[in-house]
Amino acid sequence: MIKNFIKTAFRNLWKTKGYSFLNIFGLAIGIAAAALIFLWVENQLSYNDNFPNKKDIYIVKSKQTYDGATFVFESTPGPLAQNIEKEIPGIKHAVRMTWNSPMLFSVGDNNLFQNGLYADATITDVLSLEFMEGDRKTAFDKVDNIILSESGAKKLFGNQPALGKTVKIDNKELYIVSAITKDLPKNSSYNFQWLIPFKKFESTQDWLTRWDNNGIQTLIQVEDNANVDQINKQLMNYVKNRTNGEVTFSQNLLYPMERWVTHNRFDNSGNEIEGSLKNIRLFSIIAWIVLLIACINFMNLATARSEKRAKEVGMRKVVGASRQSLIGQFLAESLVLASISSLVAILFVYICIRPFNTMIGQDLQVDLFKPIHLAFVIIITLICGLFAGSYPAFFLSAFKPLSTIKGAKQKAGTGSLIRKGLVVLQYTASVVLIICTIIIYQQIQHNKNKDLGFDKSQVLTTALQGDMAKHLPLIKNQLIATGLVEQVGVSDVSILNIYNNTSGFNWEGKDPNKSILIGMLRADEGLVPALDLKMFDGRNFHTNLLGDSTSVLINETLAKLIRKDGHVVGSILNYGEENYTIAGVVKNFVYNNVYADPDPMLFIPLVRESGLLNIRTKAGIDLPQAIQQIEKIIVKNNPGFPFDYKFLDETFNSKFQAELFIQQLSSVFAIISIIISCLGLFGLAAFATEQRAKEISIRKVLGASVSGLIQMLNREFIILIGISCIIAFPIAWIFMHKWLADYAHHITISWTVFVLSGLTAIVIALLTISSQAFKAAVANPTKTLRDE
Repeated sequence: MIKNFIKTAFRNLWKTKGYSFLNIFGLAIGIAAAALIFLWVENQLSYNDNFPNKKDIYIVKSKQTYDGATFVFESTPGPLAQNIEKEIPGIKHAVRMTWNSPMLFSVGDNNLFQNGLYADATITDVLSLEFMEGDRKTAFDKVDNIILSESGAKKLFGNQPALGKTVKIDNKELYIVSAITKDLPKNSSYNFQWLIPFKKFESTQDWLTRWDNNGIQTLIQVEDNANVDQINKQLMNYVKNRTNGEVTFSQNLLYPMERWVTHNRFDNSGNEIEGSLKNIRLFSIIAWIVLLIACINFMNLATARSEKRAKEVGMRKVVGASRQSLIGQFLAESLVLASISSLVAILFVYICIRPFNTMIGQDLQVDLFKPIHLAFVIIITLICGLFAGSYPAFFLSAFKPLSTIKGAKQKAGTGSLIRKGLVVLQYTASVVLIICTIIIYQQIQHNKNKDLGFDKSQVLTTALQGDMAKHLPLIKNQLIATGLVEQVGVSDVSILNIYNNTSGFNWEGKDPNKSILIGMLRADEGLVPALDLKMFDGRNFHTNLLGDSTSVLINETLAKLIRKDGHVVGSILNYGEENYTIAGVVKNFVYNNVYADPDPMLFIPLVRESGLLNIRTKAGIDLPQAIQQIEKIIVKNNPGFPFDYKFLDETFNSKFQAELFIQQLSSVFAIISIIISCLGLFGLAAFATEQRAKEISIRKVLGASVSGLIQMLNREFIILIGISCIIAFPIAWIFMHKWLADYAHHITISWTVFVLSGLTAIVIALLTISSQAFKAAVANPTKTLRDE
């Protein structure tokens, strides 16, 4: 019997090839789109699963409160790790480590930058690094040893053995490759190409012995079944107690690796809030919406076509077919159609996975026989098949055979009402996606184009390395002399990311009970003109920084904290025993958080030998030629170091990666939902015109115009789409209003967006269904009425 059901199903599919194609293609697109999103969701939720000790791994966070606001950092004092490992029960390993940073590696003529970090030897145990070569126990025995990742070793040595070989770093120090470890996956919080013993870093940094200087990370592995709450109680005021109350600004706690990706954001009270979990939830909803749209489409077309088979049902009943066998027949046909759709969807996923990976910056793998993936395909196939086949199976199988054979109407209003409701639901979801995509795009553009307080265009940055600091005046003069460069300035870090801060500054009139966190940027006199920063009051640094070493520049926010009108030039800032004179006030500019108002910050004259060179090129020049000239000058004055640069505007745009990702995915899946909806509308329009073919022909014979017939055929669909838009508007408004509020964005949701989205949806629908209406309206009526 099952074999007969399947044979009959394929026969009916072949009879209606056009509708079968629309059904299969629409559902396949929906399943493929949902599958891609769920692959990404799986990837995000399995972040760091490659670490066997994941549940026992924590990072030490530092909570610091200033002027009523609580900040949460991952920077900790140098002595913390070694002391808590000895003194707090339950801590198995405490690892000191720096942040990922690039250094120049040289092997023969091969010079390239690689990212890595300094860390204690126990990092290999905490992260369970897989050693391909070398001995885990002795890899960090010497301070001039270095562990390379598999990819890092290959870039440096090619296919030659790397173990025991020498590498030169920053053209100064030699290291011996003591081990090669397997690369960590992309969905891992750590992605380093080298590890160097922390003792090497420690030997050059005197501040690591101080408890009042937070400058490194502390990674923790706790013992199995350790009481983390108890550890946190001891850790919270550990620094304060260890220093007899001298250091009170920081409280520490363990933060689990399991929440680094999904959460790891904190509000102004220091309470944890969701991180990427919002995006995971958002795209999971989008995936289900797209899948729902595809299923609705599938059911609508299946239901519409099934009503054409009423006489077939009657004949089958007359010759003895039972209702159960008819139900089985319709469900079998629907399941065959859904199974074919799933197979086509799998093909689409394999085709699209590579461009999808490029878009999201991950390395998702399609493993069809992975239990969870196979279960997804089977469950979706069964749900879609049974969902779509249920109505025709139970509705048509109940028809009375004699009345259907005579051609009597079988309460078609029920099926018509269901189809109308499903069309409204389907298009409502599509319009919501369109509106959300437009608003997300507006938000990103608003923040990209807002007044930053400085000019990021035509500026490229390159790190000060090797002997560049010694030759800085010469490099600046030679760059300006090219006629292609307008200004050159130096800062210790990018102006976009000023994370060096302190609460140690005081001034006359400051409330002694207030602790104010102030960002610090070290810069020379060239930075203000190079970035086109505007002065609110006072002057820039003098060219002779040594003669200006006790001067500072501050921003408007800090100036107005000192004095309400902001005119504080000549005022004194105290930092311990040092006094600084405010030489100028810079107008506020955006840094760190592109959505918030600028925090108080100040510029201190640059005295370091490292940092960033900020080079502003002249407008209207040949930029590739300018870069070539800049490269020649820098390489000439700093031989042995390749010229590596970034554009400041690209660095700024990278701050919107999360939102760009949301925009790209929502745009893609909004388009997919519209395509699926239009496929359904096209099929339903074709079915409607087919049902009303004789009516159309009679109207045409009686003098109806083509335009009048098109309007008549389109009217019902346009009303349904209009209802969809009306329902979609408040849903999208509520959803986007919450999204904007959660991200503290500053954009007004304009009703123009809703109106334009609605009109766009109506136009798309109109173009889709009008093709079928026009085809029916211009058809020769004699062909349709010949039987009459």
